[in-house]
Amino acid sequence: MDSKFIKFRPDNFTTQTRTPWAGHRIAQFLKADLNLSLPTHIGESWEFSTSSELPSFCRGEFNGTFADFLNMPRMASSWLSSAHRHVWGTQSPLLVKYIDAAYDLSLQLHPPIEASDLSPGQSGKWESWLILAHNSDSGIYLGLAPHVTIDDFIQTIQRGDDLKPLLHFVPVATGELYTIPPCTIHALGAGVCALEPQLMQPGKKALSLRLHDWNRKYDENGNLFPYGVPRPLHLDEALNYIDINAPRGKELETRCRTIPTVTYSSNSLRIVDYSQKPFLMARIISGTGTCSNIMHGELTFISVMQSAAELTVEGEVFQLRAGESGAIAASAREVIITAHNAKIYMAHCLPECYHDCANHRL
Repeated sequence: MDSKFIKFRPDNFTTQTRTPWAGHRIAQFLKADLNLSLPTHIGESWEFSTSSELPSFCRGEFNGTFADFLNMPRMASSWLSSAHRHVWGTQSPLLVKYIDAAYDLSLQLHPPIEASDLSPGQSGKWESWLILAHNSDSGIYLGLAPHVTIDDFIQTIQRGDDLKPLLHFVPVATGELYTIPPCTIHALGAGVCALEPQLMQPGKKALSLRLHDWNRKYDENGNLFPYGVPRPLHLDEALNYIDINAPRGKELETRCRTIPTVTYSSNSLRIVDYSQKPFLMARIISGTGTCSNIMHGELTFISVMQSAAELTVEGEVFQLRAGESGAIAASAREVIITAHNAKIYMAHCLPECYHDCANHRL
């Protein structure tokens, strides 16, 4: 187990009852080349997780969870920087999902990561959406419209009336990245497929407070059913975190849209970096070609979103196809990526920035 790279099992999916809004793109596109026995509709594929809720499982010599792998003392010292271990111990604050919505997701918000009124086992979170595909009229719901009062919002929910005119809707384009800070009302819209990195306190359950679920009801299998049961709402709890003075409309949209920095561009290969608040750095490599010197001394997540790539880590060669993900050890020094008409996502956390951001809202 001296390798500095681990590939994860590619079938870490949520159930229909958990994600009843599931779409078809994860099965038909992202995971289509992996010869898996796939359900038709998949709402979420958890690609990088040390959570006990739905952990990543390693493939290869060690076939347990990635969390168990990192808990082994020899692995922790090799795979995690001393700064990471000081701030987060042997687990990671990062959770990365593919998410695909055939219907609008419920309207939610999340508390700050270290909100003082959370129970000991709970965490707030930040999340972001990298738009991978969308329908022509798709978008995201981002905060209340500028003219809407909190009373308008609450009364509309209580009456069961159409809530959409009260929200700020943002049409999306493939390749855009939106970072959703805590305490921001939001929902991924119907027809959007995204990569969703989240940040939270490791070892705790991230709290999602559902304000509205579009008056939908479901049967016991998670299918829409007019005589079924609605999912529970957490309106009273969520109202404790809404900041009535927060930016709205175009100002909020501008603050949440993350602009990439182009670090390399040629006729065939392009590398862009995203500095995602509060403490996540991400990189997207697209096209055909080879790049190296990509490590930053931190545990790094990597996922191939399109086509295929070859990863050479300290002389050891690994093949990654679209829909496959893994992790590179912090101690890895010689890392080379050869992309074949690929699109590759990489991310690592910045432990030195954590304490300045853990209670930040916007």
